[in-house]
Amino acid sequence: MLIEIYKVYTKFTTHIANTINWRWGRFIMKVYGVSFGRDLIIQGVLDVTIGKNTNITIGDSCTFKSGRGLNPLSRNIKGSISVEDSAVLLIGNNCGFSSVCLWSHESIKIGNYVNVGADTIIMDSDAHSLSYLDRRNNQSDLNHKVNKPIIIDDNVLIGTRCIILKGVHIGARSIIGSGSVVVKDIPEDCVAAGNPARIIRKINFN
Repeated sequence: MLIEIYKVYTKFTTHIANTINWRWGRFIMKVYGVSFGRDLIIQGVLDVTIGKNTNITIGDSCTFKSGRGLNPLSRNIKGSISVEDSAVLLIGNNCGFSSVCLWSHESIKIGNYVNVGADTIIMDSDAHSLSYLDRRNNQSDLNHKVNKPIIIDDNVLIGTRCIILKGVHIGARSIIGSGSVVVKDIPEDCVAAGNPARIIRKINFN
């Protein structure tokens, strides 16, 4: 009996928290000048850091889950969106993200019907210079980091705890296995996994 009462209580409080969070999340997006479409859902508190002169668009029916055990795989890990000055983040329609880190220094473009697994990092920059001499000075380090755009095409599935690095283009309908580190282009209609990620097999939809 107590277990049933607890389940009802948990379901009720979760519903109230989600209702508050997605309204707050939409408000924060508006404050930062993010353009978003219909039915944006933000569950949990999403960390958002937006620079100057950015171009950020989120399509219709996108969902962001952030911590609070909403996805058992991400547990209490918060999701984040960080877009540096003059950078671009474009997300299509019907995409889902669970406690994902999206960090755009130049350009990240994500198509429609893309699902990104818990605790995945997508970043289009080294974030630091590869020269130890540059890294001794913050400004020199910043000036010499390398950025390259990321493109993720429609219907891509990215598994839990992947890292998608700069300059990568993932083709439509491809699947990236959990824990993969993607450092080079992945063609459409294939399964890729590993560190670094390699093509395991092609997908035949016939």
